[in-house]
Amino acid sequence: MTISLTWREYREQFKESDPEELHLDATDKQDRTHHYSGRFTEGWLRWIHLREGMLLLIEKTYNHDRLLLDVSGVWQALSWYFILSGKHKSIRFPSCKGADFSLPQGRFLLHGTNLTDRYIDDYADTGPCLSVGIFVRPKALRSFVSDPSGELPPALKHLIRPSGSACYKRAGETSPMMYALLQQILQCSYTGPTKRMYLESKAIELLALLMEEETEIHQGDDQVALLDLSYRDRIHYAQEILLKNLADPPSLLELAQQVGMCDYKLRQGFKEIFDTTVFGYLRDRRMERAQQLLLDGQLKVATVARAVGYDSPTSFNAAFKRKFGESPKAYQLSIRK
Repeated sequence: MTISLTWREYREQFKESDPEELHLDATDKQDRTHHYSGRFTEGWLRWIHLREGMLLLIEKTYNHDRLLLDVSGVWQALSWYFILSGKHKSIRFPSCKGADFSLPQGRFLLHGTNLTDRYIDDYADTGPCLSVGIFVRPKALRSFVSDPSGELPPALKHLIRPSGSACYKRAGETSPMMYALLQQILQCSYTGPTKRMYLESKAIELLALLMEEETEIHQGDDQVALLDLSYRDRIHYAQEILLKNLADPPSLLELAQQVGMCDYKLRQGFKEIFDTTVFGYLRDRRMERAQQLLLDGQLKVATVARAVGYDSPTSFNAAFKRKFGESPKAYQLSIRK
């Protein structure tokens, strides 16, 4: 069953709760929690105001059915929304062709200021979800990264755009350092002013990592739109590295460093050129190589698994079956008949 609601209808289902009942900080009037338990959703939203222009949202909900939220309005703050665990979520912007974002566990969505586009939050999976949102108004961002005149660095100007301009949007991977900071936010045991100072410091650390990533992505250009020849050459060079090292490939960051680009551009390039992720490309080539080795019939399945980089026969069997519809052993037996 699919439930469709506007954002206002969804928010009206939540009622402000007593923080003591949830074992939260009852001393801080800037720390407010709303809970809901009913037909559509169970769980709570916790809003914590940090310094002026910075807001932290912790959300833990459980949807009983697929939920579509129709969101419209004007967002004047930069927003980072991290999925830490639980169900899959996607965001669709009907007015923007190709602006659909898949947000499984371990990813985040960034959107800049002046978000006026209507969009659909699609909670396709039922079950629990834990997420953290950080909202930063332009004035607060400028207090950290602008020059004395209030100008943002060229590589960050895309985050704050004039009224009427298209809003910047990007999905990204939550790095281990980001994840560690998010866990520290969730596990904060302080109360009162000490709690807010601690949470603000962690939010600023997280913001610093995000600004560094944005700077790396946009250094020297506003936004990568088309791949030039040099860029394509680097993507194909990365492809060659993977093909030569199927059994022991470099990590995504190591591969990006070897071809002289950031990991975001490398992922983007693989998607544009090969219509798959870096990991998806590696997995498919591994399975094709495994199929060739099994076809030769000279090696045992466990040996083939190690030859294409799988230490676990169980993982290899599962990946092979997903790709070809039968287990490696069944495939090997079928070609011997």
